[in-house]
Amino acid sequence: MKHNPINKKRIVIRSRTRFSIFLAVIAILCISFIASLLNDGNAANNITWEIVDVQKGDTLWGIAKRTLPDNTDIRQYIIEIREANNLEHSNINEGQRLYIPVY
Repeated sequence: MKHNPINKKRIVIRSRTRFSIFLAVIAILCISFIASLLNDGNAANNITWEIVDVQKGDTLWGIAKRTLPDNTDIRQYIIEIREANNLEHSNINEGQRLYIPVY
């Protein structure tokens, strides 16, 4: 059985300019995607930390409210503080030292 050459499909580039533009757009999209991934990886390194010594009567909510960045959900911010300080719950004690992320 011989292979029938009629069924072979060939890709024909009709316009070199269009093909070049297509390749350029694909390259730009790939570079943008890679750059955004690299930038996201560096975002965690741009966080500075404020050290807060817990005073009598302080609550995690109160400390978070004092240091809360603009346009930030306080609940999410408290979760970040808890994760940064390995807190299982929101109870804190006088004299405890907390690391607070500052953006």
